[in-house]
Amino acid sequence: MSLLFWKTWSRSYRILYLLSLLLLLAAVVAFCLVWWRGLANMIRWDVLSELLDLPATIYTFSDGLLDFPVRGKTYAVSEQFVASAMTIAPWMATVLLTGVCIAMTMVLSALTRLPRLKYFIGMGIFLVALSTFRFEMLAVPGFDGLGADSRYLFLVIAFLLISLSYYFHAFRPDVLMPVRLAVFGGLIAAIAGVLGYFAQTPFPALTTISYGMPALLVLAMGFIFFISAEIVAGLVWLTSANFSGNTDVAEKRILGFNNLIYISLLYLVNLLLIALRNTKVIDWDLLAISPFVIYLLSALVGIWGFRRLTEQQASFSFGESGAFLYAGLALLSTLTIAYLFGTANDPLIEAFEDIIVYSHLVMCVLFLVYVGINFLPIYEQGLPVHRVLYKPKRLELSLFRVMGVFAVFAIIGLQDFFPFRQSVAGYYNGLGDLYIATGELASARAFYQQALEHEFQNHKSNYSMASLAVTDEDRPTAAYYFSQALLKQPSPQAYASLSQTYLQNSLFFEAVKILQRGIKAFPQSGELRNNLGFLYARTSVADSAYFYFDTATKTSKQPDVPKSNLLALYVKNPQVLAADSSLANTEPITYESYQANALALRLVARRDTSLPEAPAWLSAGQTDMGLSVGRFASLYNYALSAARPVHNLTNTIRKALERPDNQDFTDDLLFARAMAEYHNHQPLTAFSLIGQLAEGTSVRKPNALNYQSILGLLMIDQQLYRSAAEQFQMNTDTVSLYYQAIAYTKAGDLPLAQSRWEAAARRDSTVTAIKQVLYDERPPQTDIERAFYVVYRTDDLNRGKLWEQISTPDLKAVAGKSLIDRYIASKQWFYAQMILSQLPKPDRLGAYARSVENVLALRLAVARRNGNAAIALAKEPMLPDHAADRAFYLAQAYVLKKNPAQAQNWFNQALTLAPLRADIVTGVARFRSQQKQVQSAYKALVAALPFNRDQPELLKTYIDLCLTMGLRDYAATELAQLQQTTTPADYQAFLAAYQEKLALIEKSNEKFGQ
Repeated sequence: MSLLFWKTWSRSYRILYLLSLLLLLAAVVAFCLVWWRGLANMIRWDVLSELLDLPATIYTFSDGLLDFPVRGKTYAVSEQFVASAMTIAPWMATVLLTGVCIAMTMVLSALTRLPRLKYFIGMGIFLVALSTFRFEMLAVPGFDGLGADSRYLFLVIAFLLISLSYYFHAFRPDVLMPVRLAVFGGLIAAIAGVLGYFAQTPFPALTTISYGMPALLVLAMGFIFFISAEIVAGLVWLTSANFSGNTDVAEKRILGFNNLIYISLLYLVNLLLIALRNTKVIDWDLLAISPFVIYLLSALVGIWGFRRLTEQQASFSFGESGAFLYAGLALLSTLTIAYLFGTANDPLIEAFEDIIVYSHLVMCVLFLVYVGINFLPIYEQGLPVHRVLYKPKRLELSLFRVMGVFAVFAIIGLQDFFPFRQSVAGYYNGLGDLYIATGELASARAFYQQALEHEFQNHKSNYSMASLAVTDEDRPTAAYYFSQALLKQPSPQAYASLSQTYLQNSLFFEAVKILQRGIKAFPQSGELRNNLGFLYARTSVADSAYFYFDTATKTSKQPDVPKSNLLALYVKNPQVLAADSSLANTEPITYESYQANALALRLVARRDTSLPEAPAWLSAGQTDMGLSVGRFASLYNYALSAARPVHNLTNTIRKALERPDNQDFTDDLLFARAMAEYHNHQPLTAFSLIGQLAEGTSVRKPNALNYQSILGLLMIDQQLYRSAAEQFQMNTDTVSLYYQAIAYTKAGDLPLAQSRWEAAARRDSTVTAIKQVLYDERPPQTDIERAFYVVYRTDDLNRGKLWEQISTPDLKAVAGKSLIDRYIASKQWFYAQMILSQLPKPDRLGAYARSVENVLALRLAVARRNGNAAIALAKEPMLPDHAADRAFYLAQAYVLKKNPAQAQNWFNQALTLAPLRADIVTGVARFRSQQKQVQSAYKALVAALPFNRDQPELLKTYIDLCLTMGLRDYAATELAQLQQTTTPADYQAFLAAYQEKLALIEKSNEKFGQ
């Protein structure tokens, strides 16, 4: 008998049948997919993100003697998995209903070709099944119980289908199957379309399937029982077929009846073990074949088995009706079970497991008895029993099927009809899902409660009730139902949800214990492992947190989450990085939280000074939406860690600040924008933003960053020393006193700095040593002390001797700068060149000191008016910290070369890099004034003036420019400020020039007035 039996059919029948098999195959694929996904069909793993603000050095700079770390905070993202409520997917019901309509098309078309008695029995079963669908629940106008009797809708549908069916059966038996399928398909599609169009319920397909589920269950279970003997029938073929091809009885090689018994016993033992395990008689961890694999195998073998049955009994044609009848029922049954898996309806899934096992167990035994009674002599003769398997000589197979039905009911009865109660519970679960989808939560709760009355341990009802309790914020009730969901069919989702409920009730240790139980039950659940690591990370048990995060990366379906949490753990515990620096290495992962934590780790580790890579979402231009926790953290950390200008970063942050849905992040985004502006060489904007935050700190967030300290340090970085000291005066802590002392010392005001040094020295021996050296309380003893003295005691003309005693190359180079600056200022080029020549060789210097030495050489060349040498020296390596100096001195070199275009270009660059530095602003303003660019010169001076009230040359330039522009009042005001700032001799010299210029202006005005 050919396996591809349809090859002999006519083309139209063959195509239709292959199409039906293709639909059945699609149903099997869908079945396997939803079976494999399990609870993931209904419950998704959401990710709950939590922001951790952790202390970090957000920026650092150096003057060669001291490092200045700007302390702030970075944001890490710690995440846990949260199981969602059961998500109702009405589209699944639509798919099932479509499949049912196709299956019914095939079944009804096939029934019309059956003999009269079988036809009436089949149509009777169809009518009973149709009546259970309760079409009145669709609320079709006119059939919704308000006008005509709501049952009339069923009668109309039944009349249409029965009339057409009887017409084909009684009057047109000659119509071919393709035509019947087309007509029935068209009618059923029309009925479905009309009902869907006029139905008043929001989900017509879901309503129809939910109320019609009993009919689908009965039909599917009936089909399962019908095919339950097919595997044994296949074994009969296997043990009686002549595979050798010899026709001689003596040489035939068949397995025989004994092997049939042996193989069937193995099959029976598997079924029996499954039955005993399902009924909790045994609790063995068995490697048994799943009942659903048995079902699929039976359905597959049944295609050929049913053909053999119809052909041997000759009751009706397999090709004309049997093939489509079987395909329709198989499609309906497979899709029904797949729908149960898709909706995680575990009581019905268990009921089907029982039906499959019991029916196959019973029919396996009865079919063996049937074969033994009817065909044992034929077996002994070595004849092919499968060719007459359904032509018994003694007892009909139908008798054994009847016995099988009673036997299955007897087994179910011995279980107190538990599978029946499970089926009822599953039916109510479906109705609960329907009302969840329509938003009628009270009705849904009532149906789930009814399901629990029939099967109180079923997972779906308990989990759904717990989810409803969570919605109502009734956490004790939610915890109860989540616990109930773990009794019989525990799931990682239920463990995670129960742990989360305990955590929300501040029951931390109970939450930990539940997760430990969950991991014991589901050791491969990366989600539970991640969540336990998340809880341990909240404590000081960092090693346990690391273990669970690390193992979660290998087992979680979303490994980026535990990987991100590992980085957050390192950020929170930087001592781990000290033990193993390789942990700071990151992977090229685009997950937002991972990138945020990688940037936070970069800020904490402070090992990589290169420009960090922008977060993937930022590079992709996805900036026109609200910020998630991960996106906010990555944007904030990126703004702080990108210590160089980044294109469009400030605009991105500005847009984020304008969105109302980002208002929770307002202060942090403002600070991020301030740092981005600062790195973009816009210190004035940065100072303004940080100043706004500093003013509102005590009002809005008492625990916010110390913005005054940050602002003061950034002003030191910009060489705005007195302005920095004023910022630190707003704080009274020791660190602020220390930075006040440094700021005044750098400003050259040692008397004013002394009290700050004394206050800061009370708690720090290192500061005490610096204070003693600066104020001649003891001579310097170390290189760092000598360097401090040389740099800041500019009043000591003999400090060069101390400089010669410095042996540390970097310190000698940095301290030598102070001497060279003094000699250049006094135009003593020879001595400046001598000191420069005594600086350590470049190969002995660190990057900063070498950069300082190159800047000094460049400055000296400019001071000596050697433009060519200066341009050549500008090509030497210099750090970004000295880029403004390089541009400024290079501009002066081009002035010497009488190349104003290049000079202007480099002056502009210098001003861009350091728009508030007094010496640069002064030089740029004077050049622009000479080039008749008065307005731009004035603009540069006005921006820098508020921060440089102690800089005489800047004040002089501003006063001169005010006179040029006719702003006498402004000039007079700043003249008074100049008198307080510079020496009397310098003031008198400038005053004379000022009065002379003022007189010339007045004289010119008088002439113009005449």
